[in-house]
Amino acid sequence: MINIKENPVMDIRATLDQLNKLLQQGDFESLLQRCSDLLENPALEENHRVLLLDQKVKALTGLNRLEEATEATLEELPLLEKILGSEHMHIANLLHNLNMFLGASDKHAEAIPYSERELAIVRKLAPGTSREADALVSMAEHYYEQSLFADAGKLLFEALALYEKNDGRRSLGVSTCLNNLGRSSENQNDMEKGAVYLEEAASIREELLGVHPDSAFTLLNYGTCLAALGQYLKAAQTLAHCAAVYEALDMSDSPFAAAARKNLELCSSALEPKEASSCLAAGGCCCRN
Repeated sequence: MINIKENPVMDIRATLDQLNKLLQQGDFESLLQRCSDLLENPALEENHRVLLLDQKVKALTGLNRLEEATEATLEELPLLEKILGSEHMHIANLLHNLNMFLGASDKHAEAIPYSERELAIVRKLAPGTSREADALVSMAEHYYEQSLFADAGKLLFEALALYEKNDGRRSLGVSTCLNNLGRSSENQNDMEKGAVYLEEAASIREELLGVHPDSAFTLLNYGTCLAALGQYLKAAQTLAHCAAVYEALDMSDSPFAAAARKNLELCSSALEPKEASSCLAAGGCCCRN
């Protein structure tokens, strides 16, 4: 834990209470402005600076200003290391956030060293846990986005084993690994294996999440994979169900929903008229609450 010392210039506890209220209200602009003003103080204690930078990162994330969130996290990292040491779980968590920001900014090669550091810390402090699996999945994403699919797959298999051991086969961590293994397999031209992974991922996500964007996304992946295999009837049923989930989520205007409808149209055109009408009927019904 970071020790919060009393400061004669600023009551840090009261300040954090005020900042947290702005965060809870979703007033990210005011939160960012307040943090930026406070951070201008050159006499600010380092532990207070860390706490304010953490709030600033949350504000920037809420505003989707990820480049600036990355910069603020990089400013926070050495200060937190000075306070806690370089091998602390808080450092690993900060590195995890940094990895996500860099990934979202399509800076995957730049993220790899930070991802390696995160994994090394977690393997020392929490070996064999789902937290280690989280770090492996994060690193795998960076390899996947650089088209290093075999390397990503190795990390995902490690993560899958850890999630299954700690959380059971029917868990969200397992579903994430299966979804990503499915896409990696597809990109290595093993569509049959990809379909097997994606089918189980979709099943787990629908069971645990019901009508949810992650459920719809995996259904889209699965249906598209089936179409690539030429299994047009099953693909059309899956894609119609996917489109229905997006509609239930009021996300019909999203690019993923549009892709589901487009792929459904292509599958339907490849089917006989009787089969096409039956798959459309089947796809519109099974959304879970």
